[in-house]
Amino acid sequence: MRVFLSILGALLFLASAKIGYCLLIEGKLSGAEFVSLIIAFAVIGLILSFASEVQEFSVAGNIVKLKEVKRDAEKSISELKSARTETFRFLLSLAKRHPGGLSDSGTVDGRVNDFWSLYDQIVAFNCEDELSNNLLEVVNVLLKGQLSSISHNSDAVSGKYLRTNEMPDPSQLTIEALDNDSVESAAKRNVAGGDQAKIKEMLIVGLEEYKKLYELRDKYQKKM
Repeated sequence: MRVFLSILGALLFLASAKIGYCLLIEGKLSGAEFVSLIIAFAVIGLILSFASEVQEFSVAGNIVKLKEVKRDAEKSISELKSARTETFRFLLSLAKRHPGGLSDSGTVDGRVNDFWSLYDQIVAFNCEDELSNNLLEVVNVLLKGQLSSISHNSDAVSGKYLRTNEMPDPSQLTIEALDNDSVESAAKRNVAGGDQAKIKEMLIVGLEEYKKLYELRDKYQKKM
């Protein structure tokens, strides 16, 4: 970095000297103005070359303290990163709340889609490790909600898991949820208008979301 700044400072000085000389020859600068221009760019070039060592410099009586500016900037960046993480933490706490209004009869918990959008942002801003405990807490809540949504359309699931804290393996849950007798029973309750094919389609969507949440939970549990 020091070498790069030194080269940049030298190039800036040489370029300014050439431009100033051309202006001097054309009569657009006086001798005094040319000297002032050269001195000014020489100082700027030196500041660039020794930017990491220069504590401060003065321009027209105004003192610019480089290291203080850098320190303040680093402090502000650190504070912004901390605020960003705390904002994500707060949003994760809200992600556990049920949305307002009446719940539909779908097989996907109403909080899941918003959670995935928030999760993508957390990953994009490299906050995943800092928020792993919060993410695990939210995922556990959403897993239960997702299992409940599936159970509304599957008698086999509601009869086995609805009143327990057990979170079945996705493959086992898929077998039970799509059991023909269970689907037929749901059709008799007029789920999806009694259309068994539609019931299975809905269950598959819900099971895919359950699997994604289940795998994410496993990922964070292994980090603990």
